[in-house]
Amino acid sequence: MTRTPPAVTAPVAAAVKGHEMTNDLLDRKLARAFTHLDADRSGVIDADDIIALGSRLLTALAEPADSPKAERVMGGLADFWQDLFTELDIDRDGKVTPEEYKQGMTRLYAQGGPAYDRSFRPMMSAILTIVDTDGDGLISPQEFHRAQEAFDTRLSPADTEALFRRIDANGDGCLTVDELLAAVREYYTGTDEDAPGNMLFGEF
Repeated sequence: MTRTPPAVTAPVAAAVKGHEMTNDLLDRKLARAFTHLDADRSGVIDADDIIALGSRLLTALAEPADSPKAERVMGGLADFWQDLFTELDIDRDGKVTPEEYKQGMTRLYAQGGPAYDRSFRPMMSAILTIVDTDGDGLISPQEFHRAQEAFDTRLSPADTEALFRRIDANGDGCLTVDELLAAVREYYTGTDEDAPGNMLFGEF
């Protein structure tokens, strides 16, 4: 049984006073990431979108829904949901708009604060365990390509191969979970135009 993301019951954090300045590159990357979470393309993110994202990944990567790995993925998404909506859903309507997402993700994660390690990193780490389909602790080029397809990045095979080589920091022909997590962190927190992780989820 997968764990359904809980409804927000904790008081929403105090509304952000003013608008935090964000970097244009980071804004564009976050806008791209928003489209991944907005599974039904409704223009907002809600609980159903989070569940749909997990289900889509499990199906695309041929992971049984009742496996320990699947439980970990859905649990990680549930924890991420709780963090995201408690902090971002300022009007308490159960939905996150693109602007709420951009401002909140920047506030919570861009500086690499405790929120990143509390919910975001564990969620991504759990997802990467199902990307590692043979359980050898490494992500092969083939597994990386399947993950790109699961996330619907629409990168060409040539672009996927080039991205793999850039993320492969030690050049050994495979990716460790830590190498991929570093790329994910670059994507969600970095402002360097040339960072390898910028293309992790496709064009933005």
